[in-house]
Amino acid sequence: MKTLYSIKKSAVVLDDGNFLLTYGIDAFDKESGRHVSDFRDVSVSKKLTEHIVSLLNSCEVELCHFHEVVIDELNR
Repeated sequence: MKTLYSIKKSAVVLDDGNFLLTYGIDAFDKESGRHVSDFRDVSVSKKLTEHIVSLLNSCEVELCHFHEVVIDELNR
């Protein structure tokens, strides 16, 4: 299965009631368009999350390695 990764924006409510904008990654089956996985709240940095999405798509990362690659990139 070929996977297409895309950025997803969401918000986290902090204990003090404020909101924090975060970015996550959705994974879709390229053929069917079906949502197959996600990684929520990857970063508060849109630029970093876009970099990871670009890496996942350009390297055609298989779904089984999706979370590992994201964690590796976050730990750089």
